[in-house]
Amino acid sequence: MSLFSKLLGNNADKSPLDALKNAVNDVAKEAVSAAESLKQSIDANMAGNPARPAGQSAASAPAWSAPRATAPESGDSWGDLMPDEENQYNFGGSYLQYFGKVFREDFPAYEVRQEPGRDERSPLFVFYQNGGKRLVVELKSERSSAQAIRRRCEAEGVPYLRFYYDHDGWWNTRSYVARRVTAALNG
Repeated sequence: MSLFSKLLGNNADKSPLDALKNAVNDVAKEAVSAAESLKQSIDANMAGNPARPAGQSAASAPAWSAPRATAPESGDSWGDLMPDEENQYNFGGSYLQYFGKVFREDFPAYEVRQEPGRDERSPLFVFYQNGGKRLVVELKSERSSAQAIRRRCEAEGVPYLRFYYDHDGWWNTRSYVARRVTAALNG
């Protein structure tokens, strides 16, 4: 059976060109209908999600998921669903601004300074109190395996923490960040 016979079927009343036009129109209508249905589904799923913060690249941000009843409780900083709690991805600024805000607001007894790290993608936040260095927090990419800052802190006897700002599914919720920093400062 030829292609035109398949398109025409046994309908000899139509020319092959008319039958081809009708077949193409039918396929186009189905494609438009499927695209509209997909758009409605995406719009419904995205309705509860905030926009990606300015300066946040798609590569470094975890996939956004609509809030659901099964979302982790506040304080859980990992998982497929964004927690309702403030975190680095629903904060209105960059990850540097987010961590700086949490450190300064949640630890007012310390002078917190942002200092250069190993490179521009691994900044440090250093906590000082009474003239002494009390904690070094390094923000790093999960792709970084550098350990120089951690080793330097060990040699100086200063507590060290790191937070990965681009680990898929890791939200760095405010309570999680504050809990880890508190433990390091009290440890």
